[in-house]
Amino acid sequence: MINPIATDLRPLFGRLPGDFRLTVADIGSIGGLHKRWQSLAPHLVTINFDPLESKESSDRERYFHFLVGDREGSATLKVTRRESMSSTLSPDRHFFAPFWSKPGHVEVIKEIEAPMARLDPLFERESIVADAIKIDVQGGEAAVISGATRSFRSSIILAEIECSFAARYEGQECFDEIVARMRELGFALLDVRRLKRYRYRNAAGVDDASLGLGMRAGRLGFCDAIFVVEPDDLWRRIEGGGGANGPHLALKTMVLLLSYGKADLAAATFDRGADTLAPSTRDAFAGFFRTLKGDGGWRQRLHHRVDLWSRGV
Repeated sequence: MINPIATDLRPLFGRLPGDFRLTVADIGSIGGLHKRWQSLAPHLVTINFDPLESKESSDRERYFHFLVGDREGSATLKVTRRESMSSTLSPDRHFFAPFWSKPGHVEVIKEIEAPMARLDPLFERESIVADAIKIDVQGGEAAVISGATRSFRSSIILAEIECSFAARYEGQECFDEIVARMRELGFALLDVRRLKRYRYRNAAGVDDASLGLGMRAGRLGFCDAIFVVEPDDLWRRIEGGGGANGPHLALKTMVLLLSYGKADLAAATFDRGADTLAPSTRDAFAGFFRTLKGDGGWRQRLHHRVDLWSRGV
């Protein structure tokens, strides 16, 4: 029976072919990859970029102590008191001023010079073909995308990009502009996750109060936006042999989509790409999708109740 809270993908992923590899580029990697990737560990290759990262490379984990942007050379990283908010752009202190804690978090405590690289030439030099990318660079998302347009058009299937709903850093592009850039590169906005809010300081001390009915205090600050290659284009690429991603393109797509909870699109991709799978892999995925058949029924109702409970409704 499928767990109504979270489906364990490890038994399914445990039946992936031994030679299957999924390459994920992590731009702004110091926080580490999300736990969603743990079940793929035997098949995962990560390409990590962060000038503050101290780890060294191994066969499955490559580390580049670089900044990533739209030019080659060097740049200044403004390191903030809360290190995760460091950026090549200056924090907009006027924007952060009204919120609890934030002015202190974005105080720049030092600046460091670090090498900067564009992804497209670096990937070509290092013979890297990225299947997916995560970008979390505190306002520099547009520059990273600009330096990787060839990779987005040729090999990247799915992208997770932190997007701001307001200009938290001077000169940054916001959510709607990033969505427009990705649309030009042939990507559809699939979902938004991790909606983060900033709460206004006030004399009464009201902070993260909930008034029920799903209502939350605070102003939307940023989210993780999930993009995928437009499905029709993706399916044509699968039918054409997989392109830069190779013959495992359909399998890579299904694995990525399932890792982000998009079982419907993963099943639709299976419909188009089942013939590219080895028989044992095809049988495993066909059986898995059969366990998910239907509109959710009691599972959907339970999910709804858990969601309401989590939001204090």
